This record gives sequence, C-alpha cells and structure tokens, in this order.
Amino acid sequence: MTRCPSCRARDFRPTERCQALGRPNALECSHCGLIAERGALQADANGSDGASLARSSAWIAGEVRSVLAERLEDEVFALSADDPVFLESYALRTLALSKTLAAIPADAAQWNALKAPYTKLPAQAKLVPLGDIEPVPVSVIILCRPGDVSALTSLVERLAPCFADIVLLIDGEAIAPGMTQPGGPRLAARPLAGHFAAQRNAGQDLALYDWVLQLDADEELAQSALGSVGHVAAYADQAGTLSVGLLRENRVDRRLSDLFPDVQYRLNRKAVRYAGAVHERPDLPRGWRDSMIAPNLVIEHRLSRAHVEARSKAYEAMSPGHGRTFEAGDLLRPYRP
Repeated sequence: MTRCPSCRARDFRPTERCQALGRPNALECSHCGLIAERGALQADANGSDGASLARSSAWIAGEVRSVLAERLEDEVFALSADDPVFLESYALRTLALSKTLAAIPADAAQWNALKAPYTKLPAQAKLVPLGDIEPVPVSVIILCRPGDVSALTSLVERLAPCFADIVLLIDGEAIAPGMTQPGGPRLAARPLAGHFAAQRNAGQDLALYDWVLQLDADEELAQSALGSVGHVAAYADQAGTLSVGLLRENRVDRRLSDLFPDVQYRLNRKAVRYAGAVHERPDLPRGWRDSMIAPNLVIEHRLSRAHVEARSKAYEAMSPGHGRTFEAGDLLRPYRP
C-alpha cells in the first residue's frame, strides 16, 4: 500500500465515511482522514532511498499526488466533483501543513467543519504561507536522566534561539551540584517512578507559556521545524485545538525505521494532561477531534538495535498489556516507501 500524500502514513482502508460520501471504491487514511479513490493510489518510487522522507517535497500517490499538487498551487483550495480525492477542513489542515501552508476556512460553515470533524462538506480555504500566522511563545520540556544533562548542551544551544523557556526535567530526587550553568536551561528534578504520563504532566506544570513542546533526551527537533513550532501552535489556537502530533523519524543505528510516521502528540496546551504509564498520550475531552497532525514538524529519534530489543519488554513489564511489543519488528525493519 502506498503512503498517504498528506501525513505519510501507510494505512488506507475502506470506511463508513467512504460509503457515506458515495465513494464505495475509495479508501481513507486512518491517520489524517484524507479519502482517495482506490485506483488513484499508486505507489511512486520518489524518495525511496530512506532519506528524511517526512520532510521530502515528493508526493507519494499517483493521480492523487498530481491533483493535490495542482490544487495547492491555487490561492483558494477547492476540489472538483470528479477529483479522485476528498478532504474536508480537518484533513485539509494537515495537507496544507505538509507543504508549510495554512488553510484558512472560507466561511463560517468551513470553520464549523474544522472544529467539529468529520462532515460531508468539501474543504474550501484560502492558502497562505504558515509564516503569515503570528507565532506564540512555546516552552520546551526535555525529560532526561542525570547523566544526560551535559550531553544535552548542544541540543539546548540549537533550541535556544527559537525558545525562550527550556526546562530539563531530570529523573531523580534532586539536582546535583554542578548541573546548573549560568545562562543555561532551567533544571528540575522528579523521580520518574515508572510512570511517563505523570512525569510529562509535571513538565506541563513547569512551563511558563500556554503551549508546551515535550522531548526526550534521545530526541531532537528537526532543523526544518525549529522556526515553525510557534506558528503551528498559533494556527492550532485558531480552531481551539489542544494537541498537535509531530511525525517522529525513528533511526535505529542511523537507519530510518519502518515505524513511521509514528505520530507523537508532544505539542500541547499547558492545561492538557497525559495518561498512561508507558506510551503516554494526551487525555483530550473530545479525543482526536481536539488534536491535529503537523507533518511539517518532525522529531528525530536516535536508537540502537540493542535498545529497541530491550525497550518493549521493559515497557511491558512497567505496564502489562501496554508495552507494544509488536512495534519492535517495525522499528528494526528498514523504511519502506
């Protein structure tokens, strides 16, 4: 199965939405809601070298690719009745972000469709550069262990020009002497105690700003995303969205893994709470309807094969039935376009 031209997921399936729209031969992307005719989804070899495909400008879906590329060149995005693809406002927002654009709904009905997906109303929106959206400040929380603090210096230096509030939340009872450096990030300590959601919630509370980006010590924000986080947060605010999913590139021994896009909902309003001892996710009042995916924001995750082989088993021991041991195979398999 080809990957979605919007969010890069490889999970198209027949759904009730396809039937309700009068498209019995269509398939829906389970990640972002884009709907495309089965015959128009054809695999394309562009970008199959395993490079940073999440940030590639190559489209990966035959006729659908061509139609969307053409529509995204217009000042106002609108589909024709005979187009082999269907998007309403919610799905268009994701598609627009994949091209670093913001889709501004054309009227009140389109705004309502964006805020309360899914509807049968085809998307119609003005397309503007994402940079035209005035950014809001964002706090960054990095979960780490005491031994990670010095190694995170280079990451903090990369983040500092774009984020005025950076906190290292250390898994421990206290901050050791010598950890704090003048002009460096804020430091806080709290035992993880086998519960990742509780640690992330503590990080949410430490943030100075209304939007919070959370990273782990073995993750980085891709260079291409550094200047866009505040714009995306402001864009999410326009529709009252509470949580934004970033695409995570898992690189096992430097090779891009097939567990992709591995969406991580790490950009959230400060009031959002996480749930789950492991593989924690935001606990949102309306579930996925309070969230969105921003394909232009990418997290780079560095792992070793040995870590992958031990990781799922350790998580399963921490929270039986929730360790996602099945993910180990996808992590160890090279990326497939």
